[in-house]
This record gives sequence, C-alpha cells and structure tokens, in this order.
Amino acid sequence: MTRTQVTRDYFWNTAASVMSAGSSMILLLVVTQFLGAYVGGIFSLAVALGWQLQPLGSFEMRLYQATDIEHRFTFGAYHASRLTTITLMVLGIIGYSLVTGGVTQEALLVILVAMLRVFDSYEDVFQGEFQRLGRLHIGARACFFRVLTTTVVFTASVALIRDLFMACVLTIVASAAALIALNIPAARRLYGLRPSFDLQPLKRLLLACLPLFVGAFLAMYLTNAPRFGIDRSLPREDQTYYNVLFMPAMMINLLSGLAFKPLLTSLAKNWLMGNLEGFFATIRRGFVAILISTVSMLAIGYFVGIPLLGFLYGIDLEGFLWELMVLIVGGAFSAVSILLYYILVTMRLQKAAMFGYGIAAVAATFLSWILIPKFGMMGACLTFTGAMAILVMFWLIRIVVAFWSYREKRGYSADGLQEL
Repeated sequence: MTRTQVTRDYFWNTAASVMSAGSSMILLLVVTQFLGAYVGGIFSLAVALGWQLQPLGSFEMRLYQATDIEHRFTFGAYHASRLTTITLMVLGIIGYSLVTGGVTQEALLVILVAMLRVFDSYEDVFQGEFQRLGRLHIGARACFFRVLTTTVVFTASVALIRDLFMACVLTIVASAAALIALNIPAARRLYGLRPSFDLQPLKRLLLACLPLFVGAFLAMYLTNAPRFGIDRSLPREDQTYYNVLFMPAMMINLLSGLAFKPLLTSLAKNWLMGNLEGFFATIRRGFVAILISTVSMLAIGYFVGIPLLGFLYGIDLEGFLWELMVLIVGGAFSAVSILLYYILVTMRLQKAAMFGYGIAAVAATFLSWILIPKFGMMGACLTFTGAMAILVMFWLIRIVVAFWSYREKRGYSADGLQEL
C-alpha cells in the first residue's frame, strides 16, 4: 500500500467518523430549535433506540470482514448475513416501540427516526469489503457523503415543513438513494454483489461474530441505560435536556479517539516484542490525550457550558451545571474504558473485556432503577458515570493482575496471556 493511499484512507476515514459523530448533534439541535424540547425528547429516545440496536444490525462484523484477507467467507456470505441481521434490527425497533409506546403517533415517530440507523448498518458491509480489498477510502468517502446528505435533507425538511414525521420520511428516501448511488456502482466494479444464503457459511459467520456483537451491544447499553431510565420515570422534555448535556462527554470520546487510535499499532507491536517500556509509554500518551480533553471540557463546561448549550439548542438549561460536570467526568471514564479495551484486546484478554461489560451493564440497570426515580436528572447522570467508573475499575484490576502474571512468566509470548 503506497503512502498516498494510506493518507487518502486516513483522511476519508477520519472525515466519515467526524461527520457521523457530528450528525447526531446537528440533528438534535435542529429538532429542538424548530420543534421544541418535547419533540426533541421523542427524537432523543428514538436515536438512543437506533444506536442500541445498531450492533444487532451490523453484528460487529466489520472488523472480522476487513481482516478476512484469506477470504474464508465470500462477500455474498457477508451480504446475506447483513440482510439477516438488519431484518432482526428492524423487527427489534418496531417491537420495542410498540411494546413500550403502544400503537400511537409517538411510537411511529420513534420507529421512523430509529430506522435512520439501519442505513449505517447496511452500508457498513460495503465499507468492510472495500477495506478488505485495500480500498478503504471508497467506502469512507461514500459514508461521508451519505451522512452529509441525510443531515442536509433532515435539516432542510424540519426547517421548512416543521413536521418530524414528514422530515423522517423524506430523509429515509434520500438516505436510501444516496446509499445506492454512492456504494453500488463502485462496489460492482470490484466484486459481485449477489447475497449467498448458503446456510452453513452463514451459520459459521454469525457464530464467529457473536461475541463481538454481545460486547458492542453491552457497551452501547451502558450509554443508553440512563436514557431508557428517563423514558420510564421522567417527563419527555428531560430526555432532551439529558442528551444536550451529554454532548461535551461525547466530544471527549471523539477528541480522545482521534488522538490515540493512531497509537494502536505501536501498542500491539511493543507488547508482542516484549518492549514494556514502549508499551507503557504508548498508554501514557493515550491517558494524556484523555486528560487534556477532560480538563478542557470541564473548564469550558463550568464557565460557559450551560449558557452556550442552551443558546445552541434553544432550551433553558439553568440549574443543570453540576449534572453537566458529572456527565463530563463520565465521558472521561468512557474514554478511559475505550483505551483499556484496546489494551485488553492487545493482551488477548477478550473474555475479561466481555465479563467487564456484563458487570457494568448489570450495574447500570440497577443504578437507573434506583437513582433516576429518586434524584431525577442528576440520577441519570450518576447512572452513566457510575457504570463507566465500575467498568474502568474492573478492567484496571484485570490488566494489573495480567501484567504481574506476565512478569512472572517472562518466558511466555504475549499470546500466552489468553488464558490468564
């Protein structure tokens, strides 16, 4: 792979990641500004549902597909599996909305908004194949312009029509058209598109990716547990307030991720070579990136966060300063958890990672049931931060134990840590 191609892949992948992260913030801003806090609450719950079920739609198959350079599975198998999991995602969205909201207009709105995430899950299978063939920039560029199309059409529709239902319908049509136009012609020039529903390969592929799906689903639940708790116990407007206050925490993850994702290769290389000094130096750089992002957000949040967010989203956030501070701390724990996850995978401790997610998910459920009815918005913020803190503490302890075991068994390779 040439230097130019690596630069091109990195540029478009970063652009697509930033566009995807920024799109959610922009769409919520548009809804609250033009349709108010109550409709913003419906929109926020729907977005949370879409994000929660997106791991089911994608089944976290992208990493497996992109690294399947021996072509154990054809694109036809990946395509068929994605159509299968997307069908389950759609059924999950409809089922959850109707069970919790009944056959109402609000439930229909939740379904339509959540359906926008289906396009991300489906497009992901094309991006995975482009990446497997060394053409990551094609898929990332298509993702960037499809999300841009979705954002522009939704924004214009809400601003002009002032109706969330029609805005969603128009955006779904535009997103489908953009996905087809930006992905299908380019994909057809490189590989066959026909899905293959051969049962045995399909079964093997889904079983291989099942642990990845479970981990991603639980990780997303940690973020969404407070939102589901708010939906059970608090007014609809509080869903909007929480999601707006959550934006700085999301920015910590985005900024930290951009800073330490390029460090992953050196992290793995130093571990496999037994270069512990280089290994910990890389980790320190990751923690420094998180620390800088967190301190910056805490300072901005304390002095101008409430009036700035209130102005941008057109809502009154007076009195929510400490909730904002708690969420920013939770965002820092979340960023640390991502870094620790990369360390666990590098050390071949995936089982510990899944167990940690399970413990934190149980904790988040209990915290949401106890804290939100009693403390309201602060309870929701404490639920998120508490669950993330529990996850970080568990993983830190596991990494320290594994490291000391590694030092005692210095003659073993890093792969030997898999059973630690």
